[in-house]
Amino acid sequence: MALAGLLAGCGRAPMPHPPEPPLQTATLQELVARFNRNANAVQTMTLKLNLSVKTTAKKYPKLSTYLLTQKPSDIRISGSITLLGRIFDMASDGSRFEVNIPPDNQFVVGRNDVIPAETSNPLEKLRPQVILNALLTNPIAPTQHVAFDPDESTHDYDLLVIAPGDNGVDHLVRRITFSRYDLLPHRQVIYDGDQIHATVAEYSHFVLLNDIAIPLDMNLERPVEGYALHLQIASNGVTLNKPFTTANPFELQPPAGSRVVKISER
Repeated sequence: MALAGLLAGCGRAPMPHPPEPPLQTATLQELVARFNRNANAVQTMTLKLNLSVKTTAKKYPKLSTYLLTQKPSDIRISGSITLLGRIFDMASDGSRFEVNIPPDNQFVVGRNDVIPAETSNPLEKLRPQVILNALLTNPIAPTQHVAFDPDESTHDYDLLVIAPGDNGVDHLVRRITFSRYDLLPHRQVIYDGDQIHATVAEYSHFVLLNDIAIPLDMNLERPVEGYALHLQIASNGVTLNKPFTTANPFELQPPAGSRVVKISER
């Protein structure tokens, strides 16, 4: 009994949990102003990151990736694997896209709004604008309406972005979740025009660069299409508002000898 008491007395005391930071408050107008100020501050962006891709049936190797954007709607993203080289190179001007796939010797061109309803590989439904729209660089338009979700939690603000429609029928275009610990957007659901397809994006590990909050970790999921992307940005891999050295880095040309595949409206 004495030994048991001695051992009990020598046990470590439980470590206290650090106190949670205090919750911050903001009005609807203040959140919109903060979000738009951050989004409007980015005109061009260059990101160096690791990209992980998975579908409902397969998980792909991690890719070393470069991502370029330029407002209003240009994006280019290319990925490579060590020892194998470049796996894909994709660019878009907002309405059309091109994808160079060196391993298959294919060059695919098509429209962003033409997505196959059924395909053997969900990644064939991936369009570059899905990534661009989720990068927190699109401000809330003055013509759109905003409102707080009345069912919001005590730790978050859920902001609804609503676009006015025809005949008085409005539709939800975005749901942005701001954490009350830092008033930053940690989650965003972006609805397509059909109100069925959507991008579910989650953001973490924010850093301040030129007074602009940039998330270094982003998870993008397209539940209906069945694929998900994980973007892990290097801490020194962000360049903002710098001119590109190439005249037009957002226009791709098919390499000599590659097979050009055109995705028609059908």
